[in-house]
Amino acid sequence: PQKLAFATATGYEGVVIPLDDFFDPDKLTDSQIDQIMATSRETGARIISIECMWGLNHIHPNPAEREKVHARFIRCLEFAHRLGCKFCGTFSGGMPGAPADRQVKEFASAVNEKYMPVLEKLDIGMGWENYPTAENFATVPAIWEKIFDLVPNHHLGLEFDPSHLIRQYIDPIATAWHFRDRILAGHAKDTEIVQPVLEQVGIHGQGWWRYRIPGQGLLDWPKFITVLLQAGFHGGFAVEHEDDFWDVPNTEKEPDFPQARKDGFILAARFLRQYLPARLA
Repeated sequence: PQKLAFATATGYEGVVIPLDDFFDPDKLTDSQIDQIMATSRETGARIISIECMWGLNHIHPNPAEREKVHARFIRCLEFAHRLGCKFCGTFSGGMPGAPADRQVKEFASAVNEKYMPVLEKLDIGMGWENYPTAENFATVPAIWEKIFDLVPNHHLGLEFDPSHLIRQYIDPIATAWHFRDRILAGHAKDTEIVQPVLEQVGIHGQGWWRYRIPGQGLLDWPKFITVLLQAGFHGGFAVEHEDDFWDVPNTEKEPDFPQARKDGFILAARFLRQYLPARLA
């Protein structure tokens, strides 16, 4: 409750619940859902979406495990719907060693056959974050094109995070414009490139980039927000605070944020608000 109250007091209109961190969709009870909704009402923090990512490999190489994942994610979609959310974030999954085209077909098949009937019934969207990791093969635009060719239904889209494109040297502005009609949600996060370190260790080394709060990295936020506004975007963009400069280690499970982390959220909100119309700020 303290964290939600802080979000409201800082001017954030809503929050995203990372289901992996707080709840097991297989064990959620009606009373827990009622408590979540009550806390949301009491603090004034609207729940704009949930995220179900880690441990959900939608194209798991083992067919039996894949079926379990599909059933579990459908429960996540149902949970999101009960909370009044219109979007559920996830990863695309991964099949280590498999050609990209095969992974595209397997993911598209899972969405079309397993998830799309549920998405349409509940009128909810799903999308994957473009975070580079083994459990998420679809992190670059060329792959997105192929997936959307096979899944034209707009209940599937992107949870767009520009910070991940910056560290891959992909233009986030041009990419956002190209996929503007498939961006359903996103993360407001920046990336800093530490050029002196990069020149010593190369792109396969460590420490040459780091995530920053909006405005303290390389992204041109006025241009990026202009793309979203011009495209008529009306989903949720959540500040994803992964900036170690504005944080205190090992405090994730504390009931309230440390002051340094609060400062990061406050600065991010203040920075972003200047580029939004008053009715949206």
